[in-house]
Amino acid sequence: MLRLRQVAPLAIVLCAIAIAVAFYLQALHYPLISDDARYTTENHKLAELRWTELWHLLVEPYNCCFEFLPLRDLSFWLDIKLFGLTPSALRVHNIILYLLSMPLVYAATLGLWRYFRPADSDAPYAAAAVTALFALHPALVASVVWVSGRKYILPDMFAMFALWLAVSARREQGFSVPHAAAAVLSCEAMMLAKSSYAGLAPVIALLWLLFWLDIPAPDRRRSLLLWPFAVVLLTLFLAVIFIFFNRGYDSVPFYFGVESFTKPFAILGWLARLAISPENRHFLYPVFKASSYPVMAVTGAVLLSVSVAAGVMLLRKRSLEGFALVAFLLLCLPYMDIFPHRAPSLVADRYLALAAWPAVLLVVALAWRMNQVPRTVLLFVIAMLWGMQTAQRARDWRSFEALIDADYRAFPESSMPAMYKTDIQLTQGLIDEAAATAAGIAVPEVKDSMMKLVAAHRAVLEAIATGKSADAKDALLAYGRSLEHLPEQAKWNTSLGMIWQINVKYLGFEWQKLIRNFRDDAVLQDNAGLSLLAAGRPEDATIYLRSAAGSPSLPESLRGTVYKHLGDALLASGRMDEAEHALRSALEHSPPDLTAYCALSELYKQAARPDEAERAEAECHR
Repeated sequence: MLRLRQVAPLAIVLCAIAIAVAFYLQALHYPLISDDARYTTENHKLAELRWTELWHLLVEPYNCCFEFLPLRDLSFWLDIKLFGLTPSALRVHNIILYLLSMPLVYAATLGLWRYFRPADSDAPYAAAAVTALFALHPALVASVVWVSGRKYILPDMFAMFALWLAVSARREQGFSVPHAAAAVLSCEAMMLAKSSYAGLAPVIALLWLLFWLDIPAPDRRRSLLLWPFAVVLLTLFLAVIFIFFNRGYDSVPFYFGVESFTKPFAILGWLARLAISPENRHFLYPVFKASSYPVMAVTGAVLLSVSVAAGVMLLRKRSLEGFALVAFLLLCLPYMDIFPHRAPSLVADRYLALAAWPAVLLVVALAWRMNQVPRTVLLFVIAMLWGMQTAQRARDWRSFEALIDADYRAFPESSMPAMYKTDIQLTQGLIDEAAATAAGIAVPEVKDSMMKLVAAHRAVLEAIATGKSADAKDALLAYGRSLEHLPEQAKWNTSLGMIWQINVKYLGFEWQKLIRNFRDDAVLQDNAGLSLLAAGRPEDATIYLRSAAGSPSLPESLRGTVYKHLGDALLASGRMDEAEHALRSALEHSPPDLTAYCALSELYKQAARPDEAERAEAECHR
């Protein structure tokens, strides 16, 4: 009987893990999706890195130069060197990291349960229930099945290892130095895999503070407080480094309207909802959906208040539920868009890859106050519902189209899935269907831009078929004008900013398609450059404008004007010397474009050449 009690918790965990892995294995041969290629097959910079140069991972980004995650990139480098670029091998690696995380989840949970509820002899069963539910949680699907989810499942392993070491560091009269030091190191390794996991450091610090307060007052040494201080300080140090490397990446200006204050609460409410509900899972969630936004904002505000109160009460009376609430809040803080940035979705399942654990811990801790039979039934029902969602969600990852279809069916008026759906339909030649999809978008500005995209796409195809580009040019210029100004809502709904970025890419693709079939039309290239420059893509505009300026088919009467346009694009790109040369060329051609003096005045001001700026400005006014 004793041996059965020892084996039963392990059997529960193994059964849940086996079920989840069986669901994950169905995705083994799915193709790469979304950012996967950017991290792997298209990441030539990482593929060409030799083992003697691996230290470079610690000093510069190695995933197409936009995100600094050394350990994540090291894991991809190992995959590339050992297995090539096989999607199945990349996903097997994710599954292995998932499997390595589960024993650590069990060990950390068991240690915490025994600390907060030392009289509970069923602690192994409680830890097994938490681990089993966490293993089946549908929020983990994106982290395991999606190759790009490596940056969540890898730090999961380090985070749970750090938490287990932090719990194991407790001693009657202080801390175990080896365990505490190893916990700090593991926490820093977690940061090198995903910087947004910084919320774990204050969780560990809080735990160590509680351990310190448990020591009898005469035996407390203040020097022991250096450990919680060290884990927070070192994590903060790495966070500053990550901010330095990633500065400017998809960041947006602060907006001080009421939405900027309610949005973080709504995001927290959504994350709490997704952490405990058995609802269908999606890739993109409409946080600003009118019917749910106020409810989610209130839910988040209440959760924040309760969590802060629980943190204060923890210092007086130890509570597992209180600790779980505080841990959930701290792990969600980095995803609450307090420092706004552009993202396809302000809420995502992968943001809960670690935060789902304290949510599950809270559910089990509350259920454990019930009698055994209703508790077992409740937890079994939750496991079944989450398991069903995990099975379904893993199948949705068979293609990007399947992901977007699931989102579009759930939120047909939401801008982001409708935009992706429209693009997929245009790629498949379903132009009428794409027009219908675009017409159903709720945000007027997004609807207008997507309708103009469909019209431009149709016009480009007709131009290629008929050899007449005039209508296509007008349609593309209209599409470009619709993208010159962000919607007012984009000030707080930063996902709309991402939509605008993607739309400008679509604009470039359509111009490229048209010009490829009208290579000798320099005026068309000039129009393409101006359109892209006005839409905020000066680098792409430069390509077309440089080609137009050097084209022998360009009428000499327009060459000065085109050079002026080229100078504007180069100036917007920060290429000052080239911009000055182009603008001077605009003045040297006959007839000259005298508005180039205005651009030269601005250029000289930026270059700290005041005398030349003054003369150019005088010519500009004249």
